[in-house]
Amino acid sequence: MTVRSSFPWQGCCVSLILVALIGNIEAGRESPAEELFHSGYEAVHVTRLHRYEHEGMASFLEAEARWSAHEEIGSTLLSRARPRQKLERRPQGFVRVSKLQEAALKAHQAAFLEVTFNSSVSATAGRFRSSDALLRYHSLTVPDETHPAETRLTSLESQYIGQIGVGSVLSPRGCQPSESLIYLGPADYQAASEEQKKACHVKDESLVWVVFDTGSTNIWVSSVLCQEGPCASSSRNRYNRSNSRTYSPAAKSGLLQIEFGTGRITGPEAVDDFHIGPFSVYNQTFGMIQTEEGRVFEEIPVEGILGLAFPAMAANGIRPFVDGIIQNKAIGRNEFAFYFSPDDVAGNAIFWGGVDRAFYSGDIEYFPVVEPYYWAVQLKDFKIGQDSLLHLLLPEEEQTGLEHLSHRSQKQARGEQTTFKAIVDTGTTFFTAQGRLFKEVMNRLTAAPCSSLTEQSHPDITYTLVNTAGEARDFVLTNKQYMLHGGEGEDVECTPAFMMIQVPAAHGPGMVLGEVFLRIYFAVFDRGSGAVQEARLGLAPAMHDTSAKSRLKGLTAHQPVYHRPTTS
Repeated sequence: MTVRSSFPWQGCCVSLILVALIGNIEAGRESPAEELFHSGYEAVHVTRLHRYEHEGMASFLEAEARWSAHEEIGSTLLSRARPRQKLERRPQGFVRVSKLQEAALKAHQAAFLEVTFNSSVSATAGRFRSSDALLRYHSLTVPDETHPAETRLTSLESQYIGQIGVGSVLSPRGCQPSESLIYLGPADYQAASEEQKKACHVKDESLVWVVFDTGSTNIWVSSVLCQEGPCASSSRNRYNRSNSRTYSPAAKSGLLQIEFGTGRITGPEAVDDFHIGPFSVYNQTFGMIQTEEGRVFEEIPVEGILGLAFPAMAANGIRPFVDGIIQNKAIGRNEFAFYFSPDDVAGNAIFWGGVDRAFYSGDIEYFPVVEPYYWAVQLKDFKIGQDSLLHLLLPEEEQTGLEHLSHRSQKQARGEQTTFKAIVDTGTTFFTAQGRLFKEVMNRLTAAPCSSLTEQSHPDITYTLVNTAGEARDFVLTNKQYMLHGGEGEDVECTPAFMMIQVPAAHGPGMVLGEVFLRIYFAVFDRGSGAVQEARLGLAPAMHDTSAKSRLKGLTAHQPVYHRPTTS
C-alpha cells in the first residue's frame, strides 16, 4: 500500500512498506567494484510471468488455471477447451518448445543456410532462401529477423508476460479524497480490510499484460485510442488517459511508430504513473497504442511492452523504465532478476530489488556490462568441444592473411583489440551466432533423432565470460541444454537451439544468450547506484525443484491470473 499525501499526487508519494527497508539498504550498500558475488538480499516484490509459446489461447488459459488451482481443475478445463490428445512419450531432458516455434526455427535456419526446408507442420511451407525479403512458415509472413535491437513479436520467440498498473483513479467512484490516500493494487486490495476498501483510495486506471524485454527500451500500452483491429477488442484491457488523475501530455506531440517483425504499432506519447506491486514509477513517458497492423497482434495476448535496457538505446531521449525506478528510488537496490522455468509456462518470475535463494544454487557471480546499450558482458571464448570458434564472428576480410596462424596467433596479430560480447536478452528465445560462426555451428551440431545424440556427435559447448575480478568463467552446456524439440514420440528429432542474428557493428561482434540460457541460469540485472558504468550481470545455476515452484506460488498467491475470454 502506498500513501499519497496530497493532490494532484504527482511526485509526492512514499511507500510505507519500503521506506525503512530502502534506508537500510542504501546505508549499507557496497561499491559495485568491491563485490564479486551477490549478497542474497531479498526482493521487494516478485511478479509472476507467463511464457507464451504460440500454442493458442486455450492452452494459455489452461496453464493459467492449472497454476492457480489443483491439477484436477486444470484437467477439467482442458477437456472443455479442446479434445484430449493421446499422450505420447517425450524425449527426456532436452529443451522443450512448442511445435510452431520448432517449425519457425527450422525455417529460419534453413533460410540462412540456403537450403530447402520442408515443414511437416504447415501445408503452406515451401522453399526458403536467404535472398528472399520475406520468410514464410506456418501460414505467417515474417521478415528477416537478424537484428536484436527490436522487440520481436513472432512465432519464433517466446513472450514473457506479466501484469502492471498504469494511471490512477479514485475508488469507490465519486468518493472525496482526504489529505492522505492509500494506493491499493490488485494484491493489496485482496489483503485489505473492508474499512480500507470502502474508504476513498487510489487504484490503477488500467491493469495491462505486458512483455518484459531486457533487449529494448520500448514502452507501449494498449489504449482506448484504438478503434479497430486487435487492440480495439472488448477482451483487451486498455488505458484511458481521460480517466487517469495522474496523466499529463508528453512534451513532444506527434505519432510514434515501431516495427515488431511481423507487425507495426503507432500512437502518441503520454506521461503517467506505472505501478508494480508495492512500488511506483512516476511521470513515465510511454506510447499509447492507437493502431496495430499485423496478424501477430491477434495471436499474442499482449497489451503492452516494458523495455528494461539502457538510456543509450532510448529514442528521443525518453527516460527508460529502469532509470525511472532509479530516479524514484522505488525499490532500494536498483536491480531486477529473471527466473525461467524449463517445463511450466506459468511458473516464471521477475524479482524486483533483490533475489530469493529458493530459485538458484551456489553464489550469484557478477560480470560487468562492457557496453551499456544491451545487457552485454565480455565474451572471452566460445567452444564446441575443445575447438575455439569465436574468431569466426569476425568478417572474413579481417582474417585475410592470417589463416595460416593458430587462433591464439591470429588474436595476437590483431593486437587483441576486439572485445566480443555476450548479450543476455529475455526477448530472444534461442542462442545466436552470426556469419561464418552460425554456419559452423549448424555444420557441427546437426539436427538428428534425439535418441541418437551422444557426447561425441554433439559435444558440450562452452561460453567463457569475464567476471568483475577480470577472471574467466566457463559456462558449459550439454547437448540436452542446447538441443530442442517440439514434438513427442520415440523418433522425434532434436534441433540445435541456434538462430542467426547479426549484432550491429557498433555494438558487436557478439552472441545472444536468450531464454534457453536463462532457463538454466538465474540472472540478475544490476544498475548499482544507477550510473550506467556500474551496470553488471549476475549469474547462478537456477533451481527447478518442487520447492522452488511452491515458493513461487506462495510469493505470488495474491496476484491475478490471466483469464481473458478468447473472443471479443
